[in-house]
Amino acid sequence: MLSDEPDKQYLADGMMDAITLHLSKINDLRVMSRTSVEQYRETIKTSRIIGHELDVEYLLEGSFQKFGDDVKLIVQLINTNEESHAWANEYNSKWSEIFSLQSEVAQKIASELMVVLTPDEIEKMDEKPTENLEAYQAYLRGRYYAGQPHFSPQNWDLAVQSFQSAADIDTTFALAFAELASAHGRLIYLRQDLSEARFEKANQAAEKAIKFGSDQPRVHIALGYYYLYTFRDNEQALKHLEIAEKSLPGNVEIMVEKADIIVTRGQWEECIRLLEKAQQLSPNDASIPTDLALCYWYTRRYTNEMDACDKAVILAPNSTWPYLYKIFGYWSWKGPCKESSDAIKFVNKEHEWYLFSLYWQYVGEGNFEEALQLMSDTNGVWGTNTKMWTIPKSMFKAFILKYQNKSELAYAGFKEGAEVMEKKVSEVPADARYHSALGIAYAGLGRKEEAIIEGLKAVELLPVSKDAVYGVGHLQDLAIIYTMVGEYDLAINQLAQLLSLPSWITPVWLAWEIRLAPLKSHPGYKELMSNHALGQ
Repeated sequence: MLSDEPDKQYLADGMMDAITLHLSKINDLRVMSRTSVEQYRETIKTSRIIGHELDVEYLLEGSFQKFGDDVKLIVQLINTNEESHAWANEYNSKWSEIFSLQSEVAQKIASELMVVLTPDEIEKMDEKPTENLEAYQAYLRGRYYAGQPHFSPQNWDLAVQSFQSAADIDTTFALAFAELASAHGRLIYLRQDLSEARFEKANQAAEKAIKFGSDQPRVHIALGYYYLYTFRDNEQALKHLEIAEKSLPGNVEIMVEKADIIVTRGQWEECIRLLEKAQQLSPNDASIPTDLALCYWYTRRYTNEMDACDKAVILAPNSTWPYLYKIFGYWSWKGPCKESSDAIKFVNKEHEWYLFSLYWQYVGEGNFEEALQLMSDTNGVWGTNTKMWTIPKSMFKAFILKYQNKSELAYAGFKEGAEVMEKKVSEVPADARYHSALGIAYAGLGRKEEAIIEGLKAVELLPVSKDAVYGVGHLQDLAIIYTMVGEYDLAINQLAQLLSLPSWITPVWLAWEIRLAPLKSHPGYKELMSNHALGQ
């Protein structure tokens, strides 16, 4: 659905979401999500081709305009086989009657499709999320920002502001509170803000969502994410999804969220099964093959990973993460190579992972001067905004200098890094990333016991048993710490664990990881590589 005014596209998107949500409550209909059809917004493809690609008999298209309190909605139902209009109508109404309009349109579409609605289905369509339309408009704006491809702190800050505005305007708006709780939790989960204040805001919003909307399925969907993001509480998250699923069977958003939850438990095969099913139902949602790429990468199915990345790129050419997963996948599969180097060219240079990727590509290729020059050409602290690591730039330089046996220069880099990370640990002691980075810095300074303590603390704060995705990074860091302080047997044991788990660690990856170079002459290392060489 389009808006004639780009700055009001969120309203048109909200209208489409509301109508399709109403339709998805009908047991006899299979409804594609808006994200599945997003790529067709400006398409020149015929309805027959689109219908074939989506495997649907009917397409719903339209436009929405708002002029003060007046709104115009044009809706067309197209038979894809006959490439003809099965039904079309223009609605001129008032913004104050928007919920009645959404319900009326959904019921009319069902009627045109010869679907007989039950009294319960009609009642569900007539439910209003809020009586305050100003709050509803702010809520739709929040949904728009939260729905932008992949995560960016800027969009999620705007989402928080919009949901908070909606909740302030209507202090009983359950769905706004639920989405607000989820949005605060997202910033916690991706470790943008682990302050007590952020946790408190998330908890307060969740309490009000339950108080005012325990009977609303979309509230439970958002609360599922709240429990996952804020506490990594899989059981509570799944509990809320199961409640939502009773009212929204076959909902793709629920499938994807369930996959997000169970993957943290390490249930990779079940996660892949759910995402593949979601992809069948929503074949043009680029986020689904992107999520699958992560799963294939961790489970070392690199051909599948590259196929998933290619599909995501076709669906969303400007998206960064499919290219990043290509880079990381090649590093695990073939090492830093031409293919991974080519993929880096498509990563936005302003993206938080760009410098990280280019640095390790250079290092893996043995182009140390280029890597050092890269750091001289850029300012700031590297890694502080990534969700996996927070390593100061001085330490990136020290890794190379240590590998080149330039000990005094490397020592200075680790010393500077330790000072930065000591401050970070003091400010946010619950962030495992800071302990990992501090442990590596201490290892570079020869402070063996302190280095190990910090590395173990990071693993304790975020073990793979709690998060099978992000916990892997701290296991790797602990192996690096053990190597740097000369505890080679412990390092070998750590790597054996990583090779036995779904992770990015492979013999190929370890071969170019310069921080593990001292291990390579160790008999246990050679035996480990031999045992895990097959299938890589």
